[in-house]
Amino acid sequence: MSNEILIVDDEDRIRRLLKMYLERESFEIHEASNGQEAYELAMENNYACILLDLMLPEMDGIQVATKIA
Repeated sequence: MSNEILIVDDEDRIRRLLKMYLERESFEIHEASNGQEAYELAMENNYACILLDLMLPEMDGIQVATKIA
């Protein structure tokens, strides 16, 4: 199983905080700040988990989740 997690949030402060805690637990973190970037990363990688904000620029979290599924 992959130890990679994608954090998707348009607020840099939230991404940094989540990244700090998850890296302490030995996860490899990837980040996206908008829905389109999140979708592209999700299609290119096999993440163990995607932490997805609902209110995102370009494509909201529900749209991203629907396209990924």
